[in-house]
This record gives sequence, C-alpha cells and structure tokens, in this order.
Amino acid sequence: MKFLGTTLSKGVMKRTVQITGSAIAVAVFTSLAIAYYTMPPTGFPSGTVVDIRQGMTMNEVADLLSSKGLIKSRTLFKAYATLLDGTTGVKQGEYAFYSPQSSLGVAYRLDRGLEGFPLAKVTIPEGADAAETASIISRAIPGFDAKGFMTLAKPQEGYLFPDTYFWPTNLTPQKAISDMRSVFDGKIAAISGDIASSGKSESDVIKMASIVEKEAASTTDRRIIAGILWKRLDQGMPLQVDPTLIYITGKPWSQLTVYDLATTSPYNSYKYKGLPPTPIDSPGLDAIRDTLHPTQTPYLYYLSDKSGVIHYASTLAGHVANKQKYLD
Repeated sequence: MKFLGTTLSKGVMKRTVQITGSAIAVAVFTSLAIAYYTMPPTGFPSGTVVDIRQGMTMNEVADLLSSKGLIKSRTLFKAYATLLDGTTGVKQGEYAFYSPQSSLGVAYRLDRGLEGFPLAKVTIPEGADAAETASIISRAIPGFDAKGFMTLAKPQEGYLFPDTYFWPTNLTPQKAISDMRSVFDGKIAAISGDIASSGKSESDVIKMASIVEKEAASTTDRRIIAGILWKRLDQGMPLQVDPTLIYITGKPWSQLTVYDLATTSPYNSYKYKGLPPTPIDSPGLDAIRDTLHPTQTPYLYYLSDKSGVIHYASTLAGHVANKQKYLD
C-alpha cells in the first residue's frame, strides 16, 4: 500500500506540474498578445484628427479609431476605456494624434478629454473691439473661424475680457467667447460692490469704461475724463467723443470729417445725447475701476495734443483756446 500510495502521489504531482506549466504558458502567451495588441499599430498615422461626436457608442468610437489606424484591437480599446472610466463612455471632442500611442494611451486621452492640440498664446489688449479681437486670434491661430466669431461676439461687445489666453489650435468661436466671457464675469464679480455703490448699472459702467479706455492711457487722466463724461450726462450734454464715431465709421481719428459728425447713428455722440447703445470695445479692469471712481474737477472739456498729452478746460472758450494752442 505504501508503494502504491507513493506511485499515485508522483502521478498527481506530474499532472500538476503539467497543468501548472500549461497555465503559465497560456498566461505568458496572453500577456504577450495583450502587449502586442496594446502597442501602437505599425505605420501609426501621425497628424490624424478624429472627431468623437456626442452620442457615439463605444463600438462606434472603437470602429472609428480602428478605421483610422490608431488602434490594433477594438476589444482591448473598449476594455481599457471601461476600466478607466467605470462606464462605457468617452468624452466628445476633436482629438489630434501627433505621435504613436498605445491603445491604453488612446483610451486614457478620450476618457480625460485630452484633445492633444498644441496651445497658442493669444493676447487681447485692453480696448480691442470684436473685429480687432477676431483679427488677433486669426493671426495666432490660422484657420480660426473669424466670421463665426464676429457673429457671436458682436452682441457681447464689451463683455469679452481682454487678457492673455492659451488656446488650442482647433479653437472654436464658441470656446473663445465662453472663455473670455467667463473671465469677464469673474473680474466683475470682484468689483460688484463698487458697481452697486456707484448707483449706476453695470451696463452703463461698461459702456462708459469702453469710451474712457480709448480716451486716455493713465489712471489720472482716465479718472478725470470719467468725471467729465459722467458730468456731461448729468447735465444733459452730448458726450461728443471721437471713439464712438471711429467705432461706426472704421476711420482713424485723423480721417474723421464734418460729414462723419453728421452721421445718423445712435453711436454718434456728437449728434445724440446719452451713452452709446453698446460698449464700443472691451475695457480692461483698470479702466472699469477708473470709471467707477472718477475724479471730480471743474472741467467740462478736454483734448489730446499731437504728443498724446491731455489738456482740460472748464469753459467752451477755454477749450477753443486749447484747440488753437495745441492742435492748429
């Protein structure tokens, strides 16, 4: 019996070794297969852009990636995407692939919404209007839909904050508008108390600030001019400022004519009293603050000489004298 027991134990051990060896072989083969099918496909199509649309199923996404040559295995990609997200979803958007990536890497990017486009630094200066902003973005990002941007931006003139933005090169007008408006809202929220205590509406403050932004470069002059313009409104005088005419004619100050002064437009502040219907540009935070905290002076008139120095007067006669002295 002892001999028989020993024989049986050896047989079991032999079969166990065989089974274990087979399991290891299967595991090694499976691991190698997974590694192989996870690796980037041969001839990875660098520079490819794919559009993952809202509502696409995981199967449709996997089919699209496979048809573009970005993944080897649809099954592995779906497994990775599910493991990463815990669901069977990926984020919509345009994705650029400039270098070979594994199926896991592709799944990770789609799960996190990492579109992969290079970023462009775009600086929008204070006082830029919608048209100037569209031109600036287009120079930094060739192919940007400037016309589409203008359509969306014009109704929000004055509320698209001038700042430095880092935008992807597939920037859409909607994204640019959303980002700039979001920054504006954040900046205004920080001074909402000042606006409330001014007794003026946010709309009127931004309209006035857009004019003040164009009229002076220093805080001192901006605050004096803001005081003059608010005073003119209070006294029922027309604002009589060139920036509103420049906004509607597109002409530089030096080319404005007497015919322009007669233009029939609510933006013609020489002909019509009150603030313009909308802001005429996007003022910076300093101009908005200066508009809210004007300097009270006896002045009602001002002009800028050929060197950019601003001269003030309390009376029309004094203003005429300044014109003759500094402009004629």
